[in-house]
Amino acid sequence: MTGDLRNPLKRARNIGSAKSGAGAWMGMQFTSLVLVGLSVWFVVLVLTLMHADYATVRHALAHPANATLMATFVVLVCWHTELGLRNIYEDYIHTRWLGFWSAILTRLALLLTAVLSLLSIIRIALAG
Repeated sequence: MTGDLRNPLKRARNIGSAKSGAGAWMGMQFTSLVLVGLSVWFVVLVLTLMHADYATVRHALAHPANATLMATFVVLVCWHTELGLRNIYEDYIHTRWLGFWSAILTRLALLLTAVLSLLSIIRIALAG
């Protein structure tokens, strides 16, 4: 008795749980939880700088704490977006090549977004 309750044909084709969804789920939960706090910080920062001039905004973003939180915010938003879109692609795109290329192009676009955003934050932080 094997304890495997799958249909013998599915067992032969190895169709079933991939046993790899827990990592993506945990990543999604982690990023969601951290982004709640970072989003509150971001909204408060934007509201306090809403009517400020350019120099004041640049000085506020150059502060090490704000620059670090902004970089963390950007990285986690991109990671959370990639996890969510990959999940959507896996669940709703049934053409294998289209799902594959959608995931690759999404990952490249988000990587480019994260890199350019981080370079901008570094430039602002170092120029002070």
